[in-house]
Amino acid sequence: MLKKPTLRSGIELAVTTEKLGASFYKTLAERYQDNAEISELFSMLAKDEEAHEAQFKALLSKVPAEEPEQKSEEKYTYLAAAAMSDFFSGEEGPMKDIDKIKTRDDALARAFALEKASLLYYHAVQDVLGENEILKAIIRAEKSHLVSVMKYLMTGAKMRGLSDNW
Repeated sequence: MLKKPTLRSGIELAVTTEKLGASFYKTLAERYQDNAEISELFSMLAKDEEAHEAQFKALLSKVPAEEPEQKSEEKYTYLAAAAMSDFFSGEEGPMKDIDKIKTRDDALARAFALEKASLLYYHAVQDVLGENEILKAIIRAEKSHLVSVMKYLMTGAKMRGLSDNW
């Protein structure tokens, strides 16, 4: 959770979230190795999370250490509120209670919840940061992840890739 709602702390949390997300998806990919499709889904998500981590680090390098006075307390408060998620709390984040994930649908439901929380959070970061091509690309990717996981979860259909049109 954000201690002080600043853009720097918000992006630092995003970096941590992507790192934890990659670890979470790698763990699930290994756990579901007997199901090639689901393992592939989680492996692709892990790779995307690693790429997003690097993108957020690049954004972070552009944020001055001393931030100017906050222009909109409401935006920073929204950022803090969006950070209030089980996925962003503590060092475990999405790895918390991972041993309770027993089925393919449990894993997909957890992935769906993580992607949904991340998408809300990144929209809050965008509200504070403003228009930014890197962040817009990450948000588009997170939307794609959310939709892909949801369709796979809801239909039981076989995934052919994250760019699948279903």
